[in-house]
Amino acid sequence: MRPRRGWKGRVLVALAPAIVLVACGSDAPALSTADPVHYLITIDQLVAPDFTVTTAAAHVDAATLAGGDATLASALTANGLQSAASVEYQRDVDFSTSNGPIDVVATVERFGATSKASSAFAAVVKHLDALTGAVPTSTGPLGNQAHAISVVKNTPAAIPAVEITVVWRVGNLVNIIIARGRYGGTRIDDALTLAGLQTQNESASGG
Repeated sequence: MRPRRGWKGRVLVALAPAIVLVACGSDAPALSTADPVHYLITIDQLVAPDFTVTTAAAHVDAATLAGGDATLASALTANGLQSAASVEYQRDVDFSTSNGPIDVVATVERFGATSKASSAFAAVVKHLDALTGAVPTSTGPLGNQAHAISVVKNTPAAIPAVEITVVWRVGNLVNIIIARGRYGGTRIDDALTLAGLQTQNESASGG
């Protein structure tokens, strides 16, 4: 006589098709595939008046992104940098009394996998933290990974100026916003507002 199948056996048999279906599916988010130029924050999204485009949105290579840091350039290339783009905006104001950024640089780097983008993000963070005078600053929730630094230096007129850099990852995209302005008049919140708008561009693109 064939032995009777117990309840455990029946449950496993019933679950087998479902297990196969789950294994065949994927919970991984879709990779962003569009040209990074389309993700960059636009002049109409800037939250202060009088900005103009000083460097039009254009593709940039690993060496340019690394700013002369051969180690960072190598890391970006090794992690499969597919494409990157950058844009710069400036406004002409009285620096000594200015509030908010007067110079904004936005960058988007696209990689072929989220794991590669995460490794590239780590390399960018290491590069930023090693800059002279860099002070790490919290960003709060932003993308999948985020980090920020600020650097304060005096202008030739002995007015303190600040450069705030925010780097964050959204899936397989690594983003950077640099906001420069008068120290005390330009804050991390200003850079994070711009970062949020660029993240919206990436979410709205759908690919």
